[in-house]
Amino acid sequence: MKIRFSILLLFIGAIFGLMACEKEQKQYVIGVSQCSEDIWRDKLNDELIMGTYQHDNVKLRFASANDDDRLQARQIRRFLREGIDLLIVSPNQLHTISSAIDEAYDRGIPVILFDRKTDSRKYTAFIGADNFEAGWEMGNFIVNKLKGRGNIVEISGLEGSSPAIERHRGFMKAISRHPEIKLIARRHAGWLKQKGETEMDNILDSVTEKIDFVFAQNDRMGLGARQASLKHGFKETKFVGIDALPTPGGGLENVRDGRLAASYIYPTRGDLVMQLAMNILENRPFKRDNYLKGALVTRENADVLLMQGEEMAKQRARLSSLHSKVDSYLAQYNHQKMYLLLFSIIILLLIGIIVYTYRTALAKRRLEREAVNAKLQFFTNISHELRTPLTLIAEPVKHIMTDPNLTRKQQNMLQIVNRNVAILIRLVNEILDFRKIQNGKMELTLTSFNLGEHMHRWLELFAASAEKKHIKLQLYVHDQLPMLADLHKVEQISYNLLSNAIKHTPRGGEITLSATQQDQNVRITVADNGPGIPYDEQPHIFKRFYQTRTSNKGGTGIGLAIVKSFAEIQGGSVTLESTPGKGAAFTATLPLTVQDIKAKTSSTEHTMAQPYEMPANVITGKITNTANNEKPHLLVVDDNADICAYIAEILDPNYNITLAADGREALNKALRDVPDIILCDVMMPVMDGMEFCRRIKQDIITSHIPVVLLTARSLDEQRTEGYNCGADAYITKPFTAELLKSRLQSLIDNRRLMKIAFSADSPMPSIPKSAETIFVDKFRQIIQTKLSDPELNVDRISNEMALSKAQLYRKIKALTGTSPADILREARLKRAERYLQTTDKNIAEIAYEVGFSSPSYFTKCYREYFGHTPNKRQSI
Repeated sequence: MKIRFSILLLFIGAIFGLMACEKEQKQYVIGVSQCSEDIWRDKLNDELIMGTYQHDNVKLRFASANDDDRLQARQIRRFLREGIDLLIVSPNQLHTISSAIDEAYDRGIPVILFDRKTDSRKYTAFIGADNFEAGWEMGNFIVNKLKGRGNIVEISGLEGSSPAIERHRGFMKAISRHPEIKLIARRHAGWLKQKGETEMDNILDSVTEKIDFVFAQNDRMGLGARQASLKHGFKETKFVGIDALPTPGGGLENVRDGRLAASYIYPTRGDLVMQLAMNILENRPFKRDNYLKGALVTRENADVLLMQGEEMAKQRARLSSLHSKVDSYLAQYNHQKMYLLLFSIIILLLIGIIVYTYRTALAKRRLEREAVNAKLQFFTNISHELRTPLTLIAEPVKHIMTDPNLTRKQQNMLQIVNRNVAILIRLVNEILDFRKIQNGKMELTLTSFNLGEHMHRWLELFAASAEKKHIKLQLYVHDQLPMLADLHKVEQISYNLLSNAIKHTPRGGEITLSATQQDQNVRITVADNGPGIPYDEQPHIFKRFYQTRTSNKGGTGIGLAIVKSFAEIQGGSVTLESTPGKGAAFTATLPLTVQDIKAKTSSTEHTMAQPYEMPANVITGKITNTANNEKPHLLVVDDNADICAYIAEILDPNYNITLAADGREALNKALRDVPDIILCDVMMPVMDGMEFCRRIKQDIITSHIPVVLLTARSLDEQRTEGYNCGADAYITKPFTAELLKSRLQSLIDNRRLMKIAFSADSPMPSIPKSAETIFVDKFRQIIQTKLSDPELNVDRISNEMALSKAQLYRKIKALTGTSPADILREARLKRAERYLQTTDKNIAEIAYEVGFSSPSYFTKCYREYFGHTPNKRQSI
């Protein structure tokens, strides 16, 4: 025993040492070399700093060259002398600092070029916006505004810098396709507002032609050029720039206020730059060339983008504030962590002592006590020893949780500790309560309550489990059956008996819970039609830890012992009546008014936490019934069973719902069933929501189906990705049931409007080109061009559409609510009606011309559709 105890102490000491010595992370130093200082680069630096919040092992060093090439080269070499692990550099010009960057690269230091490039290929990765695309977009904007004719001036950035070169190339490519648009002047202003004003002054002094547009390669130069134009009295000239910063006085405000006609969002995305740097440093996969997405900003969308920018700025400020608080509370957190560590060691020591004490006592007494008493003593000893340290843990945790300076993350962690301590205390109390029963020390807490009302609730707890096994539950009790008893113990009696019945009753069986008053007693009976209990085992059924020979359901064997004890302590009894093969009936007889001089009296009813929730598969069984074909068919795709169950619960009254756990399963179901609408999660195994949406929209069979993405990914670029995949709507979690219902109904209503597009004898509405509208065009063209052919039918149309007849039917039916055959017949009749009104042809000629095989059949169909014969129509 001494050896075992020594080993235990050594084991505890080893754990303490391992927990105290945390593994140190490798520290990284990243040098950031900026070519200049301005608002745009300040924003980038702030984002880089925020990017380090997720990486405590990263230190940033910044340097700005103020557009001085030599100074930037010296700053880079100073970084190399001081020692850095990675270099992030934005070169001032294409050629000037290549040697310094090459020197860093040759030393084995990874180099990330940001925003600008050099003429050397010695770099690890590039990240930045596509300057060529920015110039191209602004060129196309000006061309559209000028309608292909006008005079333009370009104010370029720093001569020799890669952004200035690439933006000019993209701009020239866009306007070169329009010979009547002339670039009458171009000046370099070095990205500065004052220089932009000076260069524009020079241009206005030397140019006599009217200037329609000025393209400035950034917003600052554009505003400087505008000041020069106003000073010269030119108020009609329009100005565009690039950057569209959401800061006060930035590009977004100037576009909104009309000082700039447009701008182009030139993103900073310091968070992505930092992530790329960490991928390189930690040897994770990365791309060598990474282009950030930009967007055109006009007066129409400037307000929205500005609000989004302001909100993001607030969130950044809040995040920075929270990070500062985290740093200030780090010492306090370390103390708390040490306390928790000490608590854990104390508990481990106590458990070791208890185990040692138990094994010593067990060795001395051996057969002195029965096995059942040994089990109870063991658990009871542990429970008693755990109560004190658990209390010492629970109370400090509760005290710490009241500290207003804790971060949200710390509060969440402490709440987890608090909840799990409460669970342990409850389990300990249950074991001690059982021991109290054995020692005759259990007390009662008497409560006045209506037994009938509570029995309804207790039976509802087992509804889901019973439904899963197709077991019928029945309740027989008077609505008003007042009792004065220990509600918790009466509840435990009913719960244990019902749980046993559910466990042993076969599928399709029946369970009855009843309560009847008999003089001053109440008889609570749980009866089932299961296999029953053998006669020879019935006398032992209420013994502790006893399990029948035929039972294969598991369990501890103390449930019925607790039932018997709780009934007897209240002056009642419990009996069993069972015939093997015909079921069993357990009856607890309790006084309506329990008498106990030691009992506590409570005026508040005790309510036990509900132990059951309806399983997802039970809900699924309810909602997958598609008998009501009038409801829209909704396909719900989510790998979280709880989300599927919740959505099904709120939408079941209005939709026929099919569930799928991943994109691949959902794609098969969509191709097979062609639902009316799809609600899909984004993050899923096998095939994610983005890929699933892309495939749905690319397939001619399913391209018409509206797809709503439901996800917690709420950033703008993530929304953009969703819409680029073809999503019709994007709803972020958490969401309200009303929002979800409204959005789904709106999409279904809009989809029904597509029926107008299939009216083969009316002009085609103007709808943006997509896989769906291409399908509509092709369908209309086949009907329009071959309407007079009597052999034209659904089979021929489906062959020409390269679809099966069933697929064509489902597709057309989903879009219009009408079959292809009905649409074809309607088109023929409407064209016949027009011929009757506008030509002198007789009925037979018109019937053959619109594809009917005989005039009599034409007359019959015409009368059924219009309500009168074609003769009557022609006479009109």
